[in-house]
Amino acid sequence: MSANLFRIFVLFLTCAVFLVGPANSAKKTTGQNAAGDEAKSAELAVVAITKANSGSYDEAINFFEASIKASGKNQQAFFNRGKVYMIQGRYDKAISDFDRALKIGPEMDSVYVAKGMALRLGGDFARAVKDFTKAVDVDPKNTNALIHRAALYFDMGEHESALQDLDRILQLDPKSFNALGNRAYILEQLGRYDDAVKDLGAIIAIDPDNTMALKHLGHISRQKGDLDKSIRWYRMALKSESSHVVKSRIQEEIQELEKKIGTSR
Repeated sequence: MSANLFRIFVLFLTCAVFLVGPANSAKKTTGQNAAGDEAKSAELAVVAITKANSGSYDEAINFFEASIKASGKNQQAFFNRGKVYMIQGRYDKAISDFDRALKIGPEMDSVYVAKGMALRLGGDFARAVKDFTKAVDVDPKNTNALIHRAALYFDMGEHESALQDLDRILQLDPKSFNALGNRAYILEQLGRYDDAVKDLGAIIAIDPDNTMALKHLGHISRQKGDLDKSIRWYRMALKSESSHVVKSRIQEEIQELEKKIGTSR
């Protein structure tokens, strides 16, 4: 059974948040016509965001286009359209929109994070690291940037760098389940089982029914050769697991371990 907890890093794409903000977050434009254009741009962007949140991505793009035509200084329109492009897998277009948003307001750390994700998904890891790092430079407490950079470092095989980013997150938020779970996964991959168990234990102390942590503890116990303990962890996970498919897999794991114990005895 795989304990690949690093899958949590891709949640952004399945639960993207489309931000509503002022048409121009970088500069104030004077003049009645300019103000009217910005108001129209903001209204169209709100419609676009509504379409995006309902999953009507092509319609959303059309409304974002209209919003941008009304005011080319609407940073949020570029940012949110870029996220729609990213969800659609159109990474080059997404990156282009993020760059245009950053030209309007270069200190918006969330745009650097989104651009880094698009670059990572497009396979350009070196540039992605730079954008995640820029987000952290803008806001050293941006745990979203740190956890995505940690995931990227993990993809690149730079485990120690990933651990350092997760350590920084846990300094800011000692109860971060994402950071604890993912640090435990890396530590397990490095063979540091006892350290991994400590992190998983910290999760269980806060949430005794955390299925992911319980399954991971079962996996580590199996790796260490303690099959009896592994079965106990898996049985605890079985009680809190809601998915019938996953329950079936856990039961199969328990049965396999019981056979091994029986054979050895």
